Amino acid sequence: MLIAVIGASTASFAACTATSLTTAPGVWGLEAYGHNGSGVLVNDLIQATFASGGAFTGTEWESVGGTVTGPTTISGTWAMVSPAADCQGTITVTSPSTQTFNFALNNTNKGLTLAQIDTGYTMGGFGVAQGVIAGGACTNLMEKNKLFSLYSNGTIPAVGGLVTGTGELKFGTTGTTIVALPTLTLDLGGAGNLISSGTGTSNLNSNCTGTGSLTATPGGTFDVDTVVVDGGKEMLFLVTSANGGPANVSGYFLQ
Repeated sequence: MLIAVIGASTASFAACTATSLTTAPGVWGLEAYGHNGSGVLVNDLIQATFASGGAFTGTEWESVGGTVTGPTTISGTWAMVSPAADCQGTITVTSPSTQTFNFALNNTNKGLTLAQIDTGYTMGGFGVAQGVIAGGACTNLMEKNKLFSLYSNGTIPAVGGLVTGTGELKFGTTGTTIVALPTLTLDLGGAGNLISSGTGTSNLNSNCTGTGSLTATPGGTFDVDTVVVDGGKEMLFLVTSANGGPANVSGYFLQ
């Protein structure tokens, strides 16, 4: 459920402040999906570090019409709208291009939704705070023996139409392998609906970005770039290739 992915909770309300995005360590994972000003489908995956004073830096992976670029260094500004207690604000990417998003924080200040406001763009998405990582750095072992649900959505030109996926993936004892489980449901457009088993690999960097590969049988092989959030309980991902071809697909793993 999206409400879980963006960290929502009904337990209590944490009042927003002018520095809500910078709560240590100030790192967020962001995903956006939609069409750019030319009407081309775009998927964005971003890891951003928000600093006090209104600046941010980050890394972006992007698929535009199936052509994937990244990692690309990005930077820009951010601000809470006055009064900050309303929990809304603006993020503006200033390099390498200019793009502006309005965002709204959830009631724990650990998740947000966003929408691009540039003329001609129809991009929306969400963000999740990285949270506290045990030991201060991500490692493969932090995912060992853990079970994650999967969600994905987008398009793969080779099969035509929209594609979606859901299921369960279990990581092995080293955190670098995905154990085969017959619990993947894939809707691959023109290729049909498939019930598949899944195996794969994963590698996390100390900065909580990573790469992975999932092979669904039947279905094919999907390579991904990942960003760890929510203290290691979630990973956002962008598909960088589907059976070696282009893809406009993003999603998340949720523990």
